[in-house]
Amino acid sequence: MKARNTFDFVEAPAVVADSNVWDRTADVVVVGLGAAGGAAAIEAADQGASVLVLDRLNGGGASAISGGVVYAGGGTRQQLEAGVKDDPDNMFHYLKEQVAGIVSDATLRDFCNQSAANLAWLEEQGARFSSRLMTQKNSFPGGAWGLYYSGNEAYAPFSDKAFPAPRGHITQAGGYATGHGLMKALIGTIKSRLRQRVEVLDHCEVFQLLTNAQGAVLGLRCRRVGGGLARGMRRIINSAANSFMMGMPGTGGAIRRLARHFGDSDEVFTVRARKGVVLASGGFVFNRAMVEAATQGKVYSQMSLGEECHGSGIQLGQGLGGAVGQMDRLTYWRFYAPPVHFLNAVLVGPNGRRICNEALYGATVADRMIEQTDGRGWLILDQKTLDSVRADLKQKMPFVQKILGWMYLNRCRTSAPTLAALATVLDVDPSALDATVAGYNQRIEAGMEDEFRKPAAYRSVLSGGPWHAVDVSIGAPGNPCFFLTLGGLRVDESSGQVLRSDGSTIAGLYAAGRSAVGICSHTYISGLSLADCIYSGRRAGRHGATSLERRDALP
Repeated sequence: MKARNTFDFVEAPAVVADSNVWDRTADVVVVGLGAAGGAAAIEAADQGASVLVLDRLNGGGASAISGGVVYAGGGTRQQLEAGVKDDPDNMFHYLKEQVAGIVSDATLRDFCNQSAANLAWLEEQGARFSSRLMTQKNSFPGGAWGLYYSGNEAYAPFSDKAFPAPRGHITQAGGYATGHGLMKALIGTIKSRLRQRVEVLDHCEVFQLLTNAQGAVLGLRCRRVGGGLARGMRRIINSAANSFMMGMPGTGGAIRRLARHFGDSDEVFTVRARKGVVLASGGFVFNRAMVEAATQGKVYSQMSLGEECHGSGIQLGQGLGGAVGQMDRLTYWRFYAPPVHFLNAVLVGPNGRRICNEALYGATVADRMIEQTDGRGWLILDQKTLDSVRADLKQKMPFVQKILGWMYLNRCRTSAPTLAALATVLDVDPSALDATVAGYNQRIEAGMEDEFRKPAAYRSVLSGGPWHAVDVSIGAPGNPCFFLTLGGLRVDESSGQVLRSDGSTIAGLYAAGRSAVGICSHTYISGLSLADCIYSGRRAGRHGATSLERRDALP
């Protein structure tokens, strides 16, 4: 059944005369106030532009409810303090393997060369980062730590391309997930140092772009909830909804829907953008119709992650002929360490064969399962490994990770007295599973390298029953799997201007963050999206504020 599109308020662009009366005017108009929109607004204002920021909710976006990890390297202050060896060239060689050519080498090198400076720029806005280093494998250690391996840096084949360096810089703020601290810093700059240049309007839905006869963007039309009381109620309800979005997005979405009952008498107004419009309103993971159309219905999970990102910015760009890319690329998060002894298991698919190095980043593991086994997989453990996992759960770790570990053990586990019996229960070929485990053990006993080059620290002979299988399939009902969209509008990589399918740019229109194809649009590792938001947001804000072509086109 085709999904119903509940976010269908975007209208086709309209041609207007620039002499029309505009309700508001700014040099640069930014649509969306997450990390990308915040970076674009600050950069444009610092270039001397007047800026108007329009956010559909309270401001902060998905960035504010994220883990707060910024992927940075090449010799950041925190890396140097922690004694980490890294340089931009080393960072480039790792990311070139990770991002799989989704951006040009020139853009990727620029991203790496600017990485340490962009992190320092965030610190200038008030964000705080620590050099407290975690070296043990961990999906996300939380805000108590400062620096960790947030991707596949330490594991083959990625470690063949560059020497491993931790680059996950965690924003220092209260709580486990600290994206709110990052957005507090960016919004704080906008509302304090730049308050004379930047105006922010919340609860504004941009639903139409306005152009001249040549197709250059002149401005936009927006709808805002009428009345201060209605907006106040919406702010309270949306804040409450966000507290559920990371763990229970269904509950968060239900709470957020309550906000739509406040403020039926909306104010509609037009905004003139003298130099450019930056679309930075996030991806489209909550727009089921868009997701299913992009993937032809091949969606493995129902657990959308974000702040009800519904793709309106992407739709606005498409309405003007903007080309899109990577729309079918979804990233699924299948993390299971800690407990760290889960890494000593073998991950097999329905054919009984091993899938990959179990220590790879969780989204990479999910990618491998989708590519090889249609998203299905089980961690196979013997009794002593299961006992070690249980012991891990008794150690100090964030409560969220304890809950996830408990769910794997108690809601996703199948047990049997023998390996053959376990295979039968799983409907896996017993001889294939036996051969997989035997081959895994033989390499360990012979002192040979692992088939997938998993580190020795995560290898131990699996031999004693009873045997256990933990279902880590993307669709496993016992432990739902989050996912995000990675595609968006194609942009010129030197400016952030939205591209048409023929490669020409749309005058006055930019896209950044998850509204655009960027560094992380092929595959996901922690921190790369926020880092790309800062990089692409600053790029769009800078070009939009200073482009001579734009000034000449729209006097």
